[in-house]
Amino acid sequence: MNKNAKEYFLNSIHILFGVWLLYVAVGKWIGGPAGFVGYITSEFQGTWVPQPLQIFLAWVIMFAEPLCALWILSRKTPRLAWTVTALFLFMLTFGQTILRHYDVVANNWQYVVLALVCAALSEDDKK
Repeated sequence: MNKNAKEYFLNSIHILFGVWLLYVAVGKWIGGPAGFVGYITSEFQGTWVPQPLQIFLAWVIMFAEPLCALWILSRKTPRLAWTVTALFLFMLTFGQTILRHYDVVANNWQYVVLALVCAALSEDDKK
């Protein structure tokens, strides 16, 4: 891949993915944290995941999603930002696997792979 194509891809994905992730995060905050936490606990009711962990992870999502979005948009330490985002997206994918929402799992894996590709293509900040 030539440098211009790589830069075009990374610049585009930084903007598109960052704005999309921020949009999703803001929607959760507008709906209210209590509503989102309640939604998560109701979805995972009857699974092997204990309720305190459900509540904790709901709050992790509430904060990690906008932080990952802003980190990606800031372009500071991009390889680390994309790696952390990929791990966050994997957590979401694992949750959907527990819920047996396999159609969502398939889509989420695409986001995980995309974030990992961006991490691999991003420059390492240790120069």
